[in-house]
This record gives sequence, structure tokens and C-alpha cells, in this order.
Amino acid sequence: MKSSVPYLAVLFVAVGIGAAQDEPQAAKGTAAGVPTIRTTAQEVVLDMVFRDKKGRSIHDIRPEEVHVYEEGAEVKLNSFRMIDGKTAQVLTGAAPGAQPAPMPLDPMREIRLVTLVFQNIGSPDDKRFFQQAVKDMLAMAPEQNLYFSIMTIDQKLHLLQQFTQDRQALLKTANKSMMWSFTQFLNQTAEVKQELQQVVSANQSQVQGSGSAAPTATQIGGMVDFKLAKMQQDMIQSGEAVDREFDVRATMSGLMSLVRAQSTLPGRKVVLYFNPWFVVSDSVMEQYKNLKSLANRANVTFYTVDTKGLVSYNQSSGGQDALQRMGEDARKASQPGANREVSIDQVRSGETGENAARSNPLEWLRDLAKDTGGAAIGESNDWKAPLRVAMEEVRTYFEASYTPQIATYDGRFRKIAVKVDRADVQVHTRGGYYALPILGGGQQLYSYEVPLLNAILADTPPAQIAFRAGVSRFNERDAKVEYMVTVEVPMQGLVFVPHPEKKTATVDAGLVVVLRDEHNEIVDKLSKDFGVQVDLEKVEGYKAGNMVQTFHTSLKPGSYTMETAVMDRQGNKIGVKKSAFKVPEPSSKLSISDIVVVRRTDPLKDNQILDAFYFEGGKIIPTLTDSLKGGPGNVLPFYFAIYVDPSVKEAAKLTMSFYMGGTYLGSAEAPLPPPQKDGRIPYIANLPADKFVPGDYEIKVGVVQGDEKAEEKIAFKVE
Repeated sequence: MKSSVPYLAVLFVAVGIGAAQDEPQAAKGTAAGVPTIRTTAQEVVLDMVFRDKKGRSIHDIRPEEVHVYEEGAEVKLNSFRMIDGKTAQVLTGAAPGAQPAPMPLDPMREIRLVTLVFQNIGSPDDKRFFQQAVKDMLAMAPEQNLYFSIMTIDQKLHLLQQFTQDRQALLKTANKSMMWSFTQFLNQTAEVKQELQQVVSANQSQVQGSGSAAPTATQIGGMVDFKLAKMQQDMIQSGEAVDREFDVRATMSGLMSLVRAQSTLPGRKVVLYFNPWFVVSDSVMEQYKNLKSLANRANVTFYTVDTKGLVSYNQSSGGQDALQRMGEDARKASQPGANREVSIDQVRSGETGENAARSNPLEWLRDLAKDTGGAAIGESNDWKAPLRVAMEEVRTYFEASYTPQIATYDGRFRKIAVKVDRADVQVHTRGGYYALPILGGGQQLYSYEVPLLNAILADTPPAQIAFRAGVSRFNERDAKVEYMVTVEVPMQGLVFVPHPEKKTATVDAGLVVVLRDEHNEIVDKLSKDFGVQVDLEKVEGYKAGNMVQTFHTSLKPGSYTMETAVMDRQGNKIGVKKSAFKVPEPSSKLSISDIVVVRRTDPLKDNQILDAFYFEGGKIIPTLTDSLKGGPGNVLPFYFAIYVDPSVKEAAKLTMSFYMGGTYLGSAEAPLPPPQKDGRIPYIANLPADKFVPGDYEIKVGVVQGDEKAEEKIAFKVE
């Protein structure tokens, strides 16, 4: 069909050709015995440790002495067991004074993990300390149902020895790693990744094909190996994909990757963290708090070790000197006749005081251990007693389960309290959990999401950050309809903190999207944590751009609410937006997706199609703005996907009709390329902006295939 708008030189461009101008793009406490809580529709499981007032473990607790409360109401326990070494004793229902017979542990449930992580170990004394500590710790844990792993953090997290029960392999790796460099850490991690992939591949079919029949001992071993290997494989991939790659965040990123991965497994988990120079700076303070919070929810306890051992100097001397200088500055400023010109040191006196208080590495090691329920080993050459406590707690603990009375998994925090009918007994258990449903892919609640979820649930949601959020419908062929979620944050509204000594500035932000159905049930949770570092001279360019994040989800037909929260940690600001949309019934007929305005397209090297914004050779970066820039040299780029009916032989034909202020301007027809392997025809239409005078426009995209027709439209403004 010939265009009836000869003055409008409309140009249709098949997907694969860049459509928009590029812009700067963002780089990507509780006490010991914190419980595992696995929230399902049926059961909550708590791990608990009981101690007397002297800190000694108590092992004769009876179920009738324990009272568990959720949201202030006492719950009825389904089971109460003591896990000890290689056996478990089911105490629920046992007669008073009776000693239940021990039962073998369920290897799929009582997995005990001990992870050894070392960092900044360079001196010969540090290395000898680490090697001897590993040897002694293994001698304290003879049970074969304990798994050990060795990792290091050197610019990033490296896995040197995957979880194993082979003590000799662990000692060998521990000794060898003390002679390795960064390059050798990389090479060793690459070798371990290959071994993990072999384990995953070898046991995948066994796990998937176990069926309903009781698994054999060999199958159980394969399942355990698969779960451990898959968890550490995911951990490595997560660590490699973190957005915070600059040095100051390497430690937090590595430890967060470790804790997040282990949160997917039940059982007891201990991290032995060896680092003689562990200091937390202001730039990672929020991430440090998140690390401790996530560790508590994931049942990961840190036992920290200062490998310097007993030293002859005061580790706080640097901080004391800084405080003395700060006091001297204050005295000088207060003297009669003093020069009233404010010096740099006086301006930074508050910062100096904070840094002084944080200059002792041992204090930070103690803080991390204390707030996650462990203990710190430092200023002493006797590490055996604290290590023995750690091994005891990973080997012996109590487990209780109950059925929660939850009508709606609304994401709110549900408080748990445990009381015991004995005097002077301390109960070490978690304080609650977040009421989230079991989501696809084993999604976890990350610590950075907590303030964002709280903002969404607030009676008056905050609106301190300007941003846009929207959903776009795509494939309707399956039982669920495919949607893309886009969040677009103008970086002008975020705080860039300068670091003059490094000639850089940083942005620290996070976002979360919650999708609820018509019953207020959370059906999906999407989130992203951002850490952006830019050169100081490029800050203004970044501020002119946007931080764009897209997510893929699939939804059943019905009515939905989308709640989005964005947080600028350095600016201490949060913004929340809520919107509603409806998901149509699936259809196998001819259809067109929603039309999306394109910010730009990025090339792909491997042609890996991950979601609806990908196509062979590129990826769409969308924008949610409806105001486009006109004039010579500009284009108006739009993206959509066509889903042809495979049962219709005729080829589909595309027509675009143009309207301004409700007045029909004309239409144009264009050929369609053949469908891709996934059955869709992704399409970009680049319209020359100089042919559009300022005003309000609407484009209707129509597709005809045989007797079937489909149409979508988009409204926009040209400025």
C-alpha cells in the first residue's frame, strides 16, 4: 500500500539497527545459633541453641519447656529435635524422662557447612597461623557429615576448594594457597568451576529423575553433591557479576555473594573469616550492615580471626593519635586570639573522630562476629577454644517446626520469640522472618530490599525520588503472559559522593518491584542493587542520563498491582510508585506486543536471547518518557514484537497509521522479516523526527495475517 502522506518520509527499519542516541550508562544481630527459617505454606523451621548464664551449651531441653510465639501468639510445635553429631533425637511426644533413640541424620536436610575465608594474609606468621588453625579445626570435627570449603578474597571472591569431606584435600589446598598469587587464585578458581560443572552435569539427571521411589544411598550422595556444587557454582557466577568492582567494595561484595548462595540451603553454616586488616569504611557501611542482616536471616554465623595473633603494639594507637590531633585542633580554635579562619582539619574533625573510632581492625572483627552470633579470635595465640565453640555449635543444636497462620504473604515482617521454662537460660534464635511466598528460582529476601519493602508498606509511602516505572506486554502464547518491567531513574536526582583522592565519585542505590495479584498476594519480587563509580570529570555527563533497569516476568490472567521503590542510600532518600494493570487471557492467534519507546540499542556478541528486549544481534534499552525530541538529525524509535499464527499459511503484513491531535495524517506499509527461532518478529521503526512538527501524536500499528488482524497504538509528544 502506498503511503498517503508523501510529505512524511517514514522510514521502517528491521530490528538490528541502532535507533537512538547513546547516553552515559551506569556501571553495573542476633546471637549465636541464628536459625534457618524456610517459609512455606505448611511450615516454619527454626534452629536454636540454648546456653546457661556462663555461656555453656545446654543439651537437655525438653519440648514442653519451649514456647514459640509468632506475632505475639503462641504456636503449636509440629516437631522438636536435637541434632547432635551424626544423629537426631525426635523429642516431640516423648514421655518425660525418656531418652529417645537417636536416628541417622537426613543428608538432604541436615547439611553442615564450614567455610574458611582468608584475606590480606601476607606475612609468614599470618600464613603459619592460618595453616595451623585449619589443621586444628579439622581435628576437632571428626564427623563425616560436615562439609568444608576454602575461599579467599583478593580483588574478588575466589573459590579454591569446593565443599568436601576430604580432610587431606583441605589441608593440601590450605597449604598450597599460602604460596599463591592473585593470578594463581584465578587459575585455581577456573579449575574448580570446571569440576563443579562436571558434578552438576553428572548428577542433574539423578536429581530430576529420582521420582517418587525412595532414593538409594548412591542417589542421596549424588543429590547432596549436586546441591552443594550448584550452590557454589551460582555463588561464583554471582560474585563475577557484581556491580561493585572497585576495590573499596570488593570485600563486602565477596562476603555477600557467599552468604546469599548459602542461604538457599538448610542446616548449620559457619564462616571462619581470617583477616588481620579488616576495616569498614563509610563508603561500604550500608553494605556492611546489610551483610550482617542477611547472614542472620540465612543462618550464617561468622567466627573472625585476626591472624596477627598476640602483638606487642596497641592496634588502636592510630585512632588514638587521630583523636589527639582532633582534640588539639579544637583547643587551638578555642584559645583567645586564635586565628578564626577554619582549617581543613577542623572542617573534617567530625570525620576524623569517626575514622579514629573505626581504625582498629580487631574491633571490626569483633563486631562482625558478635552481630552474627559468633566469636572473634584476636590478640591471642590460643585459637583452639573459640574454634571448639564454633565446631560445637555447627554440630549440636535444636530444631523446631510449626505451621504459620498466614492468610496472605504480604511481605511484612513477622516477629518470633522463644521462651523457656527455666531460669537463666538464654535462647539464641532469629527474631522473625518476612512473609514472602516461595517464588520461582528459589528467590531470597536480600538485605538491601528490606528498607525498600518497608517503604512500600508504609501508610504514607515516601516520594523523595523522581522516577518512572511501567510494564509492557509481550508473548501471550503460554499459560502465563510474558511481561517486561522497566524502571527508569534520572541520575540528576541521585547523590554523587566525590572521592578527590581517587578522582572518582560514587552513587549507591537500590530498587525493588513487587507484583501483587487481586488477592494482594505477592506473585513476584524483582530487585537490583547498584554501585556506580565514575570519574569526577564525567559526573555532569552521568547526571544528564538515566539509570535504566529491566526485568522479565510471566503472569497469569487477572488484575495486578505493581509497587516500585527506589532508594538513594547516600542521599538517604526513597521514592515509591504504585500502579495497576490487567493481564489478558493467553492466545495462540496473531498478536502484537505493547509498543515501547527506544532509548538506544546495544549490540550483542553471543546472540543469547534472554528476554523480550533481546533480538539476534542486539538488545533494546527502553525509555518510559512520552516526550520525544524533534528536529533535523533526530529519530523517533519504537519497538514492538509480532507473534504470527503458525496455523495460518499467509505471511503477515504490517501497516502503521499516523494521527496528530486526533486528525488522521496517513499510513504506510512495510514488509516483515521471517520469525526468529522463538516464533516472534522483533521490530524497530525509526521515524525521522524532522518530519514531525511539535504536537501530540498517536501511531496505530496494525498486522494482518489471512483473516486475522491485530492492532496496538502508542501516544507521544514531539517537542
